Amino acid sequence: MIEYGMPTLVECEDIDACAALCARLGLKFVEINQSFPQYQPANMDIDHLLALKKQYNIGYSIHIDESMNPFDFNDKVAAVYRENMVEAIEFAKKLGITKLNLHLLRGVYVTLPGKRIFLNDVYEEKYLQNVRLFRDACVKAVGNSDVKICIENTDDPFIPCHFRAMELLLAEPCFALTLDTGHDQASTHVDLGFFKKNKDRLCHIHLHNCKGKSPHMPLDEGDVNIYEMLELTEETGSDCVIEVKTIEGLEQSVRWLKEHGKY
Repeated sequence: MIEYGMPTLVECEDIDACAALCARLGLKFVEINQSFPQYQPANMDIDHLLALKKQYNIGYSIHIDESMNPFDFNDKVAAVYRENMVEAIEFAKKLGITKLNLHLLRGVYVTLPGKRIFLNDVYEEKYLQNVRLFRDACVKAVGNSDVKICIENTDDPFIPCHFRAMELLLAEPCFALTLDTGHDQASTHVDLGFFKKNKDRLCHIHLHNCKGKSPHMPLDEGDVNIYEMLELTEETGSDCVIEVKTIEGLEQSVRWLKEHGKY
């Protein structure tokens, strides 16, 4: 059976509220989103998190800060982001967390008549240099632990530099893939072929529905083929965050899964 978790919710003021909701709904883990100020590693108490883990019999995953850009062309900025990533890995290891979710930013672009030119594509050599530095720092920090750093798709399809970055990252076993089903629908499945081709590296699913460009809808609303996505989740042995953004939507989605024998 699929192991389901929940995202960090704005309606839950702290990790205690998230953990209590997670347990009430019978979910297995909370994905701690480090974009929130209260979920920065420096602002969290390891002992308290471990106590909640034991109290509610739940686990955690981590969503890395969505502004994280360790491939920035400014070397000092890139270095700080690498340090932040290493800090997140060390934080995860102390809590027994095995999944860290990461976006690849497109970066700055220049608008020309009829098209956008992404500087990461133009200055690919510098971009990939930073990718290698980031990869090597992560590999060293992960060590012999079970931590996986999972690259996630977004509403905006991957650009050429992203595929070259993922080739470098996935050469190391500590890197893996996250498929976000709503983002996949919003981007008209442009990147789905890449995930299916590399499904042996897929280990984390963000499951939510989407209609047009409106993602994070409950599972029984929108245009995503949820059955197909659940089959892929089961086939790859991935765990699954029900990534809707309200308590009501999360409860609604859990009911749908139970009614359809998927919970």
